[in-house]
Amino acid sequence: MLVFEYGKTKQEALSNLCIKMIREYPDESFSTDSAKVSDYGNEGSDKRYVAEFQV
Repeated sequence: MLVFEYGKTKQEALSNLCIKMIREYPDESFSTDSAKVSDYGNEGSDKRYVAEFQV
């Protein structure tokens, strides 16, 4: 399963993904080094970047 979160910056997207992983998948081994961050939306958008992690 692919878990993802969005953010205005790459760091915010990773931070949001961390929070989601801790809350929804506390037993999964997770590291931000294993997450992939990609461009997603338009510049200035709240969903500018997406961070993804394969569970």
